[in-house]
Amino acid sequence: MTRQIVIVGGGIVGTALADCLARVEGHSVTVLERAPRERLQGSTGHAPGFIGLLNEAPVLTELARASALSYEGLGHNGRNGFNRSGGLEIATTNSALSSLESRAALAGESGLPAHLLSADQAIRSAPDLINPRHCLGGLLHPHDGTARADVLTSALRDRATEAGATFVHDAEVLGLEARGNHICLVRTQATSYPADDVVLACGIWGVGVAALAGLHLPLTPVAHPYVYGPTRPPASIMSPFVRWPEHHVYARNHGDRYGLGTYDHVPVPVADESLGHVAEQPWDAGNFDRALEQALDLLPITHRFEPEHRLNGVFSMTADNLPLLGPTKQLAGLWIAEAIWVTHAAGAAAALTRLMTGMESHTESLDSLNPDRFNGQQPDMLQDQALKLYRDIYASTPPGSKEYNNG
Repeated sequence: MTRQIVIVGGGIVGTALADCLARVEGHSVTVLERAPRERLQGSTGHAPGFIGLLNEAPVLTELARASALSYEGLGHNGRNGFNRSGGLEIATTNSALSSLESRAALAGESGLPAHLLSADQAIRSAPDLINPRHCLGGLLHPHDGTARADVLTSALRDRATEAGATFVHDAEVLGLEARGNHICLVRTQATSYPADDVVLACGIWGVGVAALAGLHLPLTPVAHPYVYGPTRPPASIMSPFVRWPEHHVYARNHGDRYGLGTYDHVPVPVADESLGHVAEQPWDAGNFDRALEQALDLLPITHRFEPEHRLNGVFSMTADNLPLLGPTKQLAGLWIAEAIWVTHAAGAAAALTRLMTGMESHTESLDSLNPDRFNGQQPDMLQDQALKLYRDIYASTPPGSKEYNNG
């Protein structure tokens, strides 16, 4: 008997999951996406594409490593989706330099290559992005890379379709129905889809969709600034992306322009009722402009730019900076795949597929991502905790850890 699976959300997480599940014999997979086919309106379509593998939480290192392997070689319409350009962390103080030494040791324990660099070596690795006045040394992660999430999603969708998955666009979910304590139906304006299993992979809209089934998801949508410089001739060699952990700033060469983002501002939660159909909000000059001015000062003066495009993107956080991945006990057959970055998307999809199909798990500590782990805690307290972690967003670590990390 064919198992009917409906995935709500056609971003990179839902699409990667469809690609995995459609390859399992006896499974019929339908992906419902409310945006038109040609648009990625969620966080996937706004992701700057930084793929950092090392994380204090081992489960995220595993998922990131698996994702990067999955992304290698993926392309669409002649465009490459992933490039192992490397990732470079920069220290501007002695204390930060000491932290990089600890990071290098952690990388070694995790089986990932990482190389401590002198100031001169670090500057030579990414001369367009590093101001010599603000560099005491660096840590190079050569297996890190940069991604084009739109290209990866298109490639995964084509592959999933070839494997038998069906993608339905312009399909907003209006209802989730159950028979007894088991999910059985997903309803859109146009039609209804019987389901043995339903997976919510709808990003910042996850709270609203889960509420259709009477379920509260502990997600906090937050606003985040990222800016692009003016277009220029494409670079012949892609330098590593750069992070300044102590300043909560990151930057990369997008090929034909530079991009930069910062978390060094007051966290800005976005209420569910303020979420539109696109994971973007109006530019918040009062909260973002000063932080960006300080962030741009980390670039060499010759490559500092006046932003040509300012993006106030929205993504979801949890109270421990870890994803929600797995089944929920409240409703049998309902699975959650939320608060997952491009960095971990394909690995998370593969791990969830093994859970859903009873295959042996290859991922340790997957129970730390259990969607029910916050049950019984007050939503306001969970949001406050999530916002406290915003500035150290790369510290996707178990509660109590004080160390920063890549995400």
